[in-house]
Amino acid sequence: MKKMMQMKATEIGYEEDGETAHIKTEEGEDDEEEEDEEDSNEKGTAKRGSKKQNKESKKRGGGFCKLCRLSPQLQKFTGVPELARTEVVKQLWSYIREKNLQDPSNRRNIICDDTLHALFGVDSINMFQMNKALAKHIWPLDLDDAAPVKSTQKEKQRKQEREEDSDDPKRKKKRQKGGNSGFLAPLPLSDALVKFFGTGESALSRADVVKRIWEYIKQNNLQDPSDKRRIICDKKLKELFDIDSFNGFTVSKLLTTHFKKAEQ
Repeated sequence: MKKMMQMKATEIGYEEDGETAHIKTEEGEDDEEEEDEEDSNEKGTAKRGSKKQNKESKKRGGGFCKLCRLSPQLQKFTGVPELARTEVVKQLWSYIREKNLQDPSNRRNIICDDTLHALFGVDSINMFQMNKALAKHIWPLDLDDAAPVKSTQKEKQRKQEREEDSDDPKRKKKRQKGGNSGFLAPLPLSDALVKFFGTGESALSRADVVKRIWEYIKQNNLQDPSDKRRIICDKKLKELFDIDSFNGFTVSKLLTTHFKKAEQ
């Protein structure tokens, strides 16, 4: 009897333990479900937050979608003081198609009516030039007066530099030297070249000498009729260069020996 009682007690204990374990398992499953729900809620909130951010960024716009200030002429056309560049182009093309202003022979050309003429100032405009012309009428909102200020500052700087140059005698001398340097600087001429010109001038710039040589060639019709680049020397030119003919491009080279080095 005692053994039977012990066995029953043991069975009851097992049943209780099993129920307890089952209850604990169910509690664990409930906890897991709650955690999953929390995770999914957090993810949903994060997604909603990112969507809101995207919407806000789209509203703000950037690049061509950014709001711009319009010129008075463009304001009159669109009816608003501010608009994105893309919207301006969209409205413009809607107007062009509505009024049938594309040239039938070349659809890329736009025939300007009075409204478009007031905007672009031309009778017709190419579709690619139109986008460039629009840039003059579309200004950034955050740089209202930046461009004029910069230009005036640059003008002031240039004016100040010019005034300083005019007051500074050293700079004046530099400009004078610079103006008479290189090809424009007067150089002493050889006796043969002085004789050739026959004006008594003993010093001329390279540019003046080359110019006078070409004037002489043309006056005396010394260019080869079959090849105008080839010069046929008459007696006077032959004495100067000691050749029968030469290419017109070599005039400067042939004259090199007839310029004396200026005394330092």
